[in-house]
Amino acid sequence: MTEILDERITAVILRTAIREKINAGLSRRAVSLLILAYAPPKAQGRDDGSDVQRLAVEVIPDSQRAAFLRDLAQLRDDLPVAPVDTVRLAS
Repeated sequence: MTEILDERITAVILRTAIREKINAGLSRRAVSLLILAYAPPKAQGRDDGSDVQRLAVEVIPDSQRAAFLRDLAQLRDDLPVAPVDTVRLAS
């Protein structure tokens, strides 16, 4: 993480970290809520019919991006408690 802090954290870096968390099982809703927490109050996003407004990662100020990455790394609420064992389920 310290290497990242020495350079500018781009939107591409944020999207990559988010994609990794979603692929690991984190819900998009949890990510959207975290982005919303770091977004400026008047940030405009899109309404996709859910209860959470979708914002682009670009709205996160540069000064808050390292903190966002730290919180994203710790965000585990929506991850499964135990990995699903498909062999066990099939037997």
